Amino acid sequence: MGSLKGALAAAVNWAARPLGVTVVPTWQWTELSSGSIRAFTAGGAEVPFFYHHHNCGGHAATATERTIELALADRWLDHVPEDKLVEVGAVTPYYWPGRVRRVVDPTDPHPRVTERASILDLDMSGAAVLCMSTLEHVGSGEYGLPPDPAALRRAVDKLFAEAAAFLVTIPVGYTPYADAVLFDHPTPPDVNVHRFARSAVSPYWHEVGAGAARVPYGPDASPVPGARGANAVVAWVRGGSLEPRACG
Repeated sequence: MGSLKGALAAAVNWAARPLGVTVVPTWQWTELSSGSIRAFTAGGAEVPFFYHHHNCGGHAATATERTIELALADRWLDHVPEDKLVEVGAVTPYYWPGRVRRVVDPTDPHPRVTERASILDLDMSGAAVLCMSTLEHVGSGEYGLPPDPAALRRAVDKLFAEAAAFLVTIPVGYTPYADAVLFDHPTPPDVNVHRFARSAVSPYWHEVGAGAARVPYGPDASPVPGARGANAVVAWVRGGSLEPRACG
């Protein structure tokens, strides 16, 4: 029933798009306005959405991919040794200042960045690496750095070879060469791959197969009215866990 409702909503909005309007069904508006959807599923584990005033919005349907990236990170961080932890790309300082002590980023101005370096110059031997929505920028020519489309593949191979554990998330559709790495580059057998795509039906982010994750980036391709950012995200996980930490 949910898939039928989603298909109907998508068909109506596809037809209405040239008019610059979006039709939101009553059932969907109720969920959007109530904020009643609280969790998504990752590898069989139920994970609560992460909400924050900085770039996460107030509801999973309209928030950015940070809503699921930080939810996954929250779980994963509970299962890795703090003394081995390094974040590549400054994300957690904006949400959990101080939770990750070592933060490496070549350009981000946040004062909790502890090292100014590229992943290509970083020794990750034996480390537990957290890297959220960062690798797609490697070699892209953004932030005043020189473009080098081959740099991303080198960075990924370096990560796979050196890091003892990692949680890496990359939005789909950001650049063609990032998508080539996400979908065509082999991952080691000890790396679990999770793919999530937006949906017009709750819980609005679903774990999907590779084919369903190949979607364009940005609001024009979103199945959810008002949604920003990526419409699909790939997560690579080595070590740690996405299950809640046992109490006691």
